[in-house]
Amino acid sequence: MFVQVLCWPTMPAAWSALAEAAASMRAIRDGLSMSNPVVGSSWLQQVAPQLSGPLEREWGAAESTLATLIRRLPVRFAVAIVRLESGERQGGAAARCRSLFTGCLTAYGTYLKTSNQCAFRLMLAPGQSAETNAQRLAVYAEMLPHLEGSGRLGALELAFWPGGTPPLPMEVAQLAAAAVSRHLQAPAQANPLFDAVREQLAPPSHFHALSGRSARR
Repeated sequence: MFVQVLCWPTMPAAWSALAEAAASMRAIRDGLSMSNPVVGSSWLQQVAPQLSGPLEREWGAAESTLATLIRRLPVRFAVAIVRLESGERQGGAAARCRSLFTGCLTAYGTYLKTSNQCAFRLMLAPGQSAETNAQRLAVYAEMLPHLEGSGRLGALELAFWPGGTPPLPMEVAQLAAAAVSRHLQAPAQANPLFDAVREQLAPPSHFHALSGRSARR
């Protein structure tokens, strides 16, 4: 199973608000005791080390705290999912990449149309190997002109983060993708981050029909 999330701001100050929220979390928790680290939070550390770092000092509250942060951000998400059938090979990377891009950009294009906006100029993704990045760029360039609403998306350039500490907006997208993946693997398990992401999905993303109807746990 492959999950891809596209995240974009709905207000110009969204990313500065994210930076301020992250700085506030660090400042508030600087004096807290380290005696109660978050157990089992390694997946948070892997996908969002800057955002989850200050929360290592709390027991059991990390996911809920980050879910609250996401709910307060003026952002929207698009989610695309490619499932592998039982026994299916991991091949077909180009087709899989095309499906993931199409799913995310279709929702983004719909958002642009309904809000009468133009696309941002740059879409930043985590970098992989040079060969994989080149394949993704080729698929993207071939696929983009054929999308509905390509006139609004045509100027959107795909670029790759070279490595190291990712920017905070990328951490938010990675956090959302991991939360969706965990929900798909264990849909009955409490997942406050998935609930927060689902509430901010742009149609026609996966799960959008269920937005706003998350179960109370």
